[in-house]
This record gives sequence, C-alpha cells and structure tokens, in this order.
Amino acid sequence: MPQSPRLCCFVCQVTHVWFPIACLLILGVTCLCTVAFAADRTRPQIDPQLQRPLDIPLERLERPLQTPAGPIKPVDLNKASIEQLVSLPGMSVTLAQRVIEGRPYHNKTDLIQRHILSDTAYDRVRNLIAVE
Repeated sequence: MPQSPRLCCFVCQVTHVWFPIACLLILGVTCLCTVAFAADRTRPQIDPQLQRPLDIPLERLERPLQTPAGPIKPVDLNKASIEQLVSLPGMSVTLAQRVIEGRPYHNKTDLIQRHILSDTAYDRVRNLIAVE
C-alpha cells in the first residue's frame, strides 16, 4: 500500500523540527550531568571530626562570657575631657572640641539647641551624657 504524499511530507516536517530539538536536549542534559559530577568531586573535603557536633552542656552555652560591668556612669558635659567625649558613640574629635567650646551647659538638649550636635548624633549619646 503506497503512502500518501501528504503523510510523507508531514513525517518529514515533524522529523525535521523535532530531531534537532531532541538532540539539543540530550546534549544539554549530558553537559549538565558532567558539570554536576565535576562539581561534586571538586568540593572541599571536611575532616570528619569537624562534622561531629560537640557535646557542650546547654548551661555553659547560656552563660555570658564576661560578667557585665556595673552601671555606666554618664559623662558630664561640663567636666568631661576630650578623651571621655570621644569615647562616646559617633563622637569625633571635632565634635568633642565643639562640645568643650560650648560650655557651660544647663541641660543635655543644649547640644541640639546650640547646633553643636545633630538630632541623630544626639540620639546616639542621649543616655550616656549628663549635665550636673
């Protein structure tokens, strides 16, 4: 029984389109597998002793490493040295010098009202300074 010309053309068209796609897919999967196997062989080997968890009692882990120091005494703006002022967070030597030159202070907010510190800088040191 002879095949019809339409069926032959259809088979040729399908083969012409799908065969290259199938080849590309097979080639792609082969390349990916090769890369995956190579990556598995090149990963660093970790010593088995380092992979085991340590049996450290939970109480020991919950203890602080150091005992906290006593309460922090605020720095007096009218008496503090430049070294004490620079030890405050965000306080540069220039800002500390401006604080010293702006003395005397009646309250902490004088730093903002006299434009010595910005609001952000004041918020960082607000709880660490005092005026006595």
